[in-house]
Amino acid sequence: MVKDLNIPVELESRVKEITDMLLEFGTKVLDDSYNEKFLKLTEASANCEDLALNRGKTGTWAAGIAHSIFFINDTLSKRGIHMDELADFFSVSESTIGTKSREIRKALSIQKDSKEWKISDKNSNFLKKDNSSEEKIEVVEKFNKALENENIEEAAKEIEECLNMLKNNLGEEYFKENNGNIGVSAEGDFFLSVQATLSAYAFALGDFNKSFNLEKELLEFNEADTKNVRHSLVFRALLVKEYAYVKELFERFKDDDSVFFKYARVLYLLALGDRQGARKWLKKAIKHNFKVIECLYGGAKACDGEILYYEKGSIEEATLCMEFSLPLWTNQKTAGWILNAVKKIK
Repeated sequence: MVKDLNIPVELESRVKEITDMLLEFGTKVLDDSYNEKFLKLTEASANCEDLALNRGKTGTWAAGIAHSIFFINDTLSKRGIHMDELADFFSVSESTIGTKSREIRKALSIQKDSKEWKISDKNSNFLKKDNSSEEKIEVVEKFNKALENENIEEAAKEIEECLNMLKNNLGEEYFKENNGNIGVSAEGDFFLSVQATLSAYAFALGDFNKSFNLEKELLEFNEADTKNVRHSLVFRALLVKEYAYVKELFERFKDDDSVFFKYARVLYLLALGDRQGARKWLKKAIKHNFKVIECLYGGAKACDGEILYYEKGSIEEATLCMEFSLPLWTNQKTAGWILNAVKKIK
């Protein structure tokens, strides 16, 4: 199977270990339709620069890839698979599975409604008789329906209703016991995804304060996997002029060398009136990925559709950075300074 995948040569042995585990699980528990998606997602992960597939336990990667597919297809509920069973099969902890799954989905920009990873599951035992299962089904169906609603305002209200339903289903005790690790269960992981989706809708509707508060909460809900939210959160904080919080993010994640934090530092220092500091960080940001500037001001075409993964300096990386930060660059004064500074740097 590995020889049929387009992967770096140096990862072949690890990919074989990962796919062997996934195919064994698929054969024993699921069916060939899942195996196809497992292989495809393994290939995408191996080719993603932002995912270090050469590091970590292969069992963790296999479990994370499986859970990513399950998350899109609601497989745990449909097939009656429990997280502890998944953890036992791959010899990892439940919390590790959720963390790795979110890391993969974030790096490859895989959304809950991603059609590319959907599976037609004919063997679903989704409809169960107990009340708790019926409540889960109701939330999932309501959420999926909201994602199909082309009226963004209506969809946002429906998604918020889903979030409140999930919060009630999980209960106050769950949030107390799992503070900082809300995604430890399948239901908790789904809750995080719904809240992230609501934030994206609030952002699209121009409610930047709401989007900021939702993402700020997400950061604390899932401390073990902050990368999933901090790259967009830093720009949300800048939009609502929470400069003290922006500084806190830079200090908290001082080792973050991403293009997102580099361009965020430019905007932050400009807002504080430190043009010299802003120019210093603009130079670093341009060196990392100049395509962000080209997309914003040079007429370069950003990516259309879903971005599966990105590499350093790529148009895909630039597109994501631009999407997170776009309203901040439209100020005429900011744009004028950036363009003049770019000329001097170049």
